[in-house]
Amino acid sequence: MARDRLDSGGLADPVLRKMVAFSGVGLFETDLLGRIRYANDQLARLLGYADAPALLVCGRTASSFYVDPEDQIRVRAAVEATGRIDGAVYAVRRADGRQIWVSEHGTALRGPDGEIIGYIGSLSDVTELVETQLRLAQAEADYRRIFERATEGIYRSSLDGKQLRSNPALNHLNGYETEEEHLAGVKDIATEWYVDPHRRDQFKELLAKNGFVENFESEIFAHKSRRRLWISENAYLVRDAGGEPLFYEGTVRDITDRKEAELALRKALEEAESASRAKSTFMASVSHELRTPLNAILGFSDLILSHPQAGPALDTVRDYALHINESGRHLLALINDILDLARIEASARVLEPEALAAEGVLADAVGTLRPLLQEKAIDVEMAPAQGLCLHADRRAMHQCMLNVLSNAIKFSVRGQSIAIACARVDGLAQVTVTDHGDGMPPELIARLGEPFLIDENQPKSATPGTGLGLAITHSLLDQMGGRLAIDSTPGQGTTVTLSVPESAEDGRDLH
Repeated sequence: MARDRLDSGGLADPVLRKMVAFSGVGLFETDLLGRIRYANDQLARLLGYADAPALLVCGRTASSFYVDPEDQIRVRAAVEATGRIDGAVYAVRRADGRQIWVSEHGTALRGPDGEIIGYIGSLSDVTELVETQLRLAQAEADYRRIFERATEGIYRSSLDGKQLRSNPALNHLNGYETEEEHLAGVKDIATEWYVDPHRRDQFKELLAKNGFVENFESEIFAHKSRRRLWISENAYLVRDAGGEPLFYEGTVRDITDRKEAELALRKALEEAESASRAKSTFMASVSHELRTPLNAILGFSDLILSHPQAGPALDTVRDYALHINESGRHLLALINDILDLARIEASARVLEPEALAAEGVLADAVGTLRPLLQEKAIDVEMAPAQGLCLHADRRAMHQCMLNVLSNAIKFSVRGQSIAIACARVDGLAQVTVTDHGDGMPPELIARLGEPFLIDENQPKSATPGTGLGLAITHSLLDQMGGRLAIDSTPGQGTTVTLSVPESAEDGRDLH
């Protein structure tokens, strides 16, 4: 037996046995057919057996432990060719079915005639090392796949501005086909890439200060084509174990389309603001120009209407003068509305919000419109304000109430009523005005706030309007942090809600 041969050695036997027992590796001897003739306990435990005798009596050959039979063929071929093998790594299946990785060092045993009669060697468990290498290989493959397929540019650059790595997306952005061509083409990022040569210095200062940059936007030249682009960079500074800077790594995203859209939007906004200012200036100028002759027309028509004498001829003149006067006042109201809207849109009207008692605001508005209410025999049903206090500009709020109440009167039939109520909703003070007139179609309500908005289907008998009242009301409420809402059903009436911030003061103590 091999064990007997190993034990026969005189005084050297105890030393040899200790060397075998504490070698830390599995030792074996097999014949040409792979039958195990000797194994130490370390090898037995490595293969899943309690000790060497248990391995030797199981009757398994060396070939039965190979997961891939080709590995045994490869190992034997190498030993037969060179007489030995060093560090051959392959997978074996233990007795419990678990797969492990081993590293084999072995040599051929030769007989007196020089022919190979068996093999001796050692096995070491390298499972942890192999699995670590496999994980590293997988991580490398994952990194390579991300690096190659990323749609954003990925780079590594030296502290002095050399390109060290670049992925296909960055190569393409700079006009190159390959990374090698890209790295060879870039000599100094600061002067060759950035449109502003000082931009690289700003980039480095931020990295030195914070260790990273985020959304660092710059205008660059695509390196090879020299096409101007806008990019956004995210980068960080890589340091060695001692904290010394090594290089920069980061990503590059082409934001040229976004920048061009922002530029176009900014230009359009500037043009719109310029056009709005020009429109407001024109409207204000025209309004003032029209008011001057209108004042003369109204003055002379008033003078004719107040003439004390009578007669058929003068009655006719007075009738003409009345039409002139009414048309002139309507035109003056239109001009005043246009001027008001122009001032609001141009932010020339400065509002000064204060605490206003809702009860007082409503009473003032109803009092102002009392003649119109009496003329159409319309009754106003006003619910108690319950101490509600508005945080609003006095003149603007009065104007808003007049606009809404005037519309309610205009579209109400003679003898109907108008209801006014107050409420607190979500921190806002609300005033609602409800009439029972013809109502408004949904398509008109959807365009709430547009100037010159008139219902083309309103009755011919209705008092003509400018279509500016609600637009002015909408703009004024918006300036005061409020809003205007309309709920209307054609043929049944309309409810207009004016909301403004509520003041903390008690409205009952205000006047």
